[in-house]
Amino acid sequence: MKHFVHGKLLKEKSTTGADLKQVYADYLQFLKEVDTLKIIDAEAVKTFVSSFNTYRSKVQYIIEARPNSGQENIRSTMLEEFFCHLLQDLITEAVGKEPKNLFLGKANSYVDLTFSPSSFANIFVEPNPYFHTKDQDFVIGVSLNLTVEAQENKYQEEIIVPVVAIECKTYIERNMLDSCSGTARRLKSAMPYCIYIVASEYMKLKDEQPELSDINEIYILCKSTNAERLKYRREKKNPHEIDVDLVIDLFEKVKGHLNSIWWSPDKALETGKIINRP
Repeated sequence: MKHFVHGKLLKEKSTTGADLKQVYADYLQFLKEVDTLKIIDAEAVKTFVSSFNTYRSKVQYIIEARPNSGQENIRSTMLEEFFCHLLQDLITEAVGKEPKNLFLGKANSYVDLTFSPSSFANIFVEPNPYFHTKDQDFVIGVSLNLTVEAQENKYQEEIIVPVVAIECKTYIERNMLDSCSGTARRLKSAMPYCIYIVASEYMKLKDEQPELSDINEIYILCKSTNAERLKYRREKKNPHEIDVDLVIDLFEKVKGHLNSIWWSPDKALETGKIINRP
């Protein structure tokens, strides 16, 4: 059974936090339920989401009640690991076997390359390249080695090029939306065939216009507002469940992207479309 980022944090902190021992036990039960599940269709997605909702309902309030819960990231990594389990089987379905340079999970994705030599004379010897990256909560991508050579100097950097990037939020509000819009633009300038999705459990937006951004889709997975989330917690009601139909929609969007041909001159005449970006 794989321990992704959420499980690693729980394993580490459960040794010193008594309140997390039961949470970790519940997590191991969740892993046991989904470990042999091959998630390649809607029925498997339903089974997986049901198990995750059960786990989430048991532990969410315990985690949120911890001192400095926002800083220790246990709560935020729940959704990040959710997508690792949900989407990992689609990779081998698309390419036959897991590539050696596959990257799956939290990443610093490549967005740009700039040069800052100290002078015109120096650019020929030391162009001083800087590889720009951006944190992503979840990525399906490829790990590549990028090399810049200038006479006797060589600069090498391992970069992650995203094919699917998902930003995970407990709730989405205006400032977060602006940040996500900027990230989507930067990622797609480096990799136009990357789809960028925001997956938020709750909503705290009003009259913003996310449709004008480069974000492919924003999912409000619990179909509820952040105010309703807080109200449920005060009243000690079970938290809103993640909506399985929304997860299936997201799953099918990623599946279609991984199995499509992004660019083929021969296919362009069949479809009548040359730029086939997602």
